[in-house]
Amino acid sequence: MTSPARRTSPRIVLVHTVTFRQARQFVPVLIPVVAATGLDGVGTIASLVVGVTLFSLAVAAVSWWRFGYADGPAAVVVTRGLLSRSVRTVPNDRIRGVEVEAPALHRLFGLVRVRIDAAAGAAGQDEELVVDGVQRAEGDRLRVAVLTHRGAPEVALADTAPAEEELSRWDNRWLLYAPLVGSYLALPLAGLGALLRFGDEVPGDLLDVDVLDVPAGWVVGAAVVGMLLLVLAGSVIGAAVVNWGFRLVRRGSSLVAVRGLITRRHTELELDRIRGVTVSEGLGMRWVRAARVGALVTGLASAERRGQLLPLGPRTEAWSLTHRLVDDPGPLHAHPSAALRRRVARALSAGLLVTAAGGVLAATLGRWELLGAGVALTVLGVPLARGLYASLGHAAGPRSFSVRRGWLVREQAVLERRAVVGWEVRQSLFQRRAGLATVTACVGAGSGGYPAVDMAADDVSAFALAASGPWAHALVAPREG
Repeated sequence: MTSPARRTSPRIVLVHTVTFRQARQFVPVLIPVVAATGLDGVGTIASLVVGVTLFSLAVAAVSWWRFGYADGPAAVVVTRGLLSRSVRTVPNDRIRGVEVEAPALHRLFGLVRVRIDAAAGAAGQDEELVVDGVQRAEGDRLRVAVLTHRGAPEVALADTAPAEEELSRWDNRWLLYAPLVGSYLALPLAGLGALLRFGDEVPGDLLDVDVLDVPAGWVVGAAVVGMLLLVLAGSVIGAAVVNWGFRLVRRGSSLVAVRGLITRRHTELELDRIRGVTVSEGLGMRWVRAARVGALVTGLASAERRGQLLPLGPRTEAWSLTHRLVDDPGPLHAHPSAALRRRVARALSAGLLVTAAGGVLAATLGRWELLGAGVALTVLGVPLARGLYASLGHAAGPRSFSVRRGWLVREQAVLERRAVVGWEVRQSLFQRRAGLATVTACVGAGSGGYPAVDMAADDVSAFALAASGPWAHALVAPREG
């Protein structure tokens, strides 16, 4: 049985009113109404602001009144809904992790938001339960309760907290890696685009270089340098806001990660649910020997944010953390030279095709751009193919195995043998002729499958047997005919 239903703090009504959380879903309905009535004068605008605020307050209050949650030794139950009532029950053995986050506005009111990761969602349903607006002590109690699969006693956590072992701690010097990570560049690049669009609206006489008595080349150069510095600074600031104070510790049977400058996040994952890790290195990150580490949590398909064990750091730190969580399967085995030839053939074929099309365009219309692009693509094809081939590899050890692939983002997955629930072997016509195959380890975590691309077909059975156990002994690559 679960405990009696609990309510969140009534202070969350003020938070949701200010942020228009529930009222946002009614915006598509309000837009045509506002368009029909028009905005004539300051009084009308003020009345609209007051009306929308009161509407947001009413919706937030009703949503709070209609929301309840309960936890117990068997399940967590969340009840919600304005017009249609819904009750969602998640068994405790389906819970994969808990994240307690405290955005700035929540901290102002002494509240937190609890996200419970669960592998119990229906099709199209989120893999998490959200209890938004409880006090910090209640958030910690709920976190302990659901992770220990029982009702936690109402005692101070300091009296029952197990010993901690620190696995990783954020070093502010790692912020220098941020400009080489695409996810941290996205927001400043979007801001730069908005700034450029705003510049298009500025009257031209304000930008007249003759008025400024400055050479046009200096103005263009200064603008380019300024935009570059803006993007670099934005990526560093973004990384600092998200990852400030990051700390990963092993606490009893759980991994606990804490991070964030404005929104403070406390994420906890059960060690027994972790089946492996991924080490990702983008192209820019490889230049400076940096990497990121994520956990593969069984039953949790998407753990890119919640399963992040090292958001950004030196490659040596990433692999040190990886080997503390999963046994080292040993060095990767290179794939056969036929895999390199396949990549060279693909790269040169694409370059030669573009070159041929460019030649026709140059001969008929006198346009040389496509021809130049085709020649450049052909010339760069071989080093590109060699880079793609160098990213391939696989290894199998006594208790774990590893596969690697990718070029722009090179990802190496290190998984426990017990993670494998099946194997899939695929061969195209060209792979069969080259004696190659792609074998995918099917696991109930992460993306669901991790392939060893273009490995020797004769090695498939031995690799699967070494990576999972005797049940894979009969696995063979499909044969032609």
